[in-house]
Amino acid sequence: MEKNMTIGMRSGAGVVAAVVQFLIVGMRSGAGVMMALAQLAIVPVEQLRGYYGRVLERELNMRQTWLLIQAQLAFACAVLPVESPLLLRAACCGWFLYAVLRCRVEL
Repeated sequence: MEKNMTIGMRSGAGVVAAVVQFLIVGMRSGAGVMMALAQLAIVPVEQLRGYYGRVLERELNMRQTWLLIQAQLAFACAVLPVESPLLLRAACCGWFLYAVLRCRVEL
Protein backbone atom coordinates (compact mmCIF):
# COMPACT_ATOMS: atom_id res chain seq x y z
CA MET A 1 0.00 0.00 0.00
CA GLU A 2 1.51 3.35 -1.04
CA LYS A 3 1.40 6.30 1.25
CA ASN A 4 1.58 9.57 -0.63
CA MET A 5 1.23 12.90 1.09
CA THR A 6 0.82 16.30 -0.43
CA ILE A 7 1.71 19.40 1.50
CA GLY A 8 -0.19 22.52 0.55
CA MET A 9 1.47 25.93 0.46
CA ARG A 10 0.06 28.70 2.60
CA SER A 11 -0.09 32.34 1.60
CA GLY A 12 2.73 33.20 4.03
CA ALA A 13 5.17 31.22 1.90
CA GLY A 14 5.65 34.25 -0.36
CA VAL A 15 6.80 36.34 2.58
CA VAL A 16 9.23 33.64 3.68
CA ALA A 17 10.62 33.31 0.16
CA ALA A 18 11.12 37.07 -0.05
CA VAL A 19 12.95 37.13 3.29
CA VAL A 20 15.19 34.22 2.24
CA GLN A 21 15.97 35.93 -1.05
CA PHE A 22 16.76 39.16 0.82
CA LEU A 23 19.09 37.22 3.12
CA ILE A 24 20.95 35.65 0.21
CA VAL A 25 21.41 39.01 -1.52
CA GLY A 26 22.47 40.64 1.76
CA MET A 27 25.00 37.94 2.56
CA ARG A 28 26.63 38.35 -0.83
CA SER A 29 27.44 41.95 -0.04
CA GLY A 30 29.30 41.19 3.21
CA ALA A 31 28.13 44.34 4.99
CA GLY A 32 24.50 43.42 4.39
CA VAL A 33 24.56 40.49 6.83
CA MET A 34 23.59 42.61 9.83
CA MET A 35 20.93 44.37 7.81
CA ALA A 36 19.52 41.03 6.70
CA LEU A 37 19.36 39.79 10.28
CA ALA A 38 17.65 43.01 11.37
CA GLN A 39 15.11 42.54 8.59
CA LEU A 40 14.36 39.04 9.91
CA ALA A 41 13.55 40.52 13.33
CA ILE A 42 11.36 43.29 11.89
CA VAL A 43 9.07 41.07 9.79
CA PRO A 44 7.27 39.39 12.75
CA VAL A 45 7.05 42.71 14.61
CA GLU A 46 5.45 44.32 11.56
CA GLN A 47 2.87 41.52 11.50
CA LEU A 48 2.18 42.02 15.21
CA ARG A 49 1.87 45.77 14.63
CA GLY A 50 -0.81 45.10 12.04
CA TYR A 51 -2.62 42.68 14.36
CA TYR A 52 -2.52 45.06 17.34
CA GLY A 53 -3.72 47.87 15.07
CA ARG A 54 -6.72 45.82 13.96
CA VAL A 55 -7.57 44.84 17.53
CA LEU A 56 -7.23 48.38 18.90
CA GLU A 57 -8.84 49.88 15.77
CA ARG A 58 -6.08 52.47 15.33
CA GLU A 59 -2.69 52.81 13.69
CA LEU A 60 0.28 51.93 15.90
CA ASN A 61 3.90 52.88 15.45
CA MET A 62 6.85 50.59 16.19
CA ARG A 63 7.46 52.06 19.67
CA GLN A 64 3.90 51.32 20.74
CA THR A 65 4.20 47.80 19.33
CA TRP A 66 7.41 47.15 21.26
CA LEU A 67 5.76 48.44 24.46
CA LEU A 68 2.87 46.01 23.99
CA ILE A 69 5.30 43.14 23.34
CA GLN A 70 7.23 44.09 26.48
CA ALA A 71 4.03 44.10 28.54
CA GLN A 72 3.10 40.64 27.25
CA LEU A 73 6.58 39.31 27.98
CA ALA A 74 6.50 40.79 31.49
CA PHE A 75 3.11 39.20 32.11
CA ALA A 76 4.40 35.81 30.98
CA CYS A 77 7.46 36.13 33.25
CA ALA A 78 5.27 37.08 36.21
CA VAL A 79 2.62 34.38 35.80
CA LEU A 80 4.11 31.36 34.05
CA PRO A 81 7.11 30.26 36.18
CA VAL A 82 5.21 28.51 38.97
CA GLU A 83 8.18 27.42 41.05
CA SER A 84 10.26 30.60 40.85
CA PRO A 85 11.55 32.33 43.99
CA LEU A 86 9.23 34.88 45.56
CA LEU A 87 11.71 37.74 45.07
CA LEU A 88 12.03 37.00 41.35
CA ARG A 89 8.27 36.79 40.97
CA ALA A 90 7.87 40.13 42.78
CA ALA A 91 10.43 41.71 40.42
CA CYS A 92 8.54 40.36 37.41
CA CYS A 93 5.26 41.70 38.79
CA GLY A 94 6.91 45.10 39.23
CA TRP A 95 8.21 44.94 35.66
CA PHE A 96 4.70 44.06 34.46
CA LEU A 97 3.12 47.02 36.29
CA TYR A 98 5.79 49.35 34.92
CA ALA A 99 5.24 48.06 31.38
CA VAL A 100 1.45 48.45 31.65
CA LEU A 101 1.81 52.02 32.94
CA ARG A 102 4.13 52.87 30.05
CA CYS A 103 1.61 51.40 27.61
CA ARG A 104 -1.18 53.39 29.21
CA VAL A 105 0.75 56.65 28.86
CA GLU A 106 1.88 55.93 25.30
CA LEU A 107 -1.41 54.58 23.97
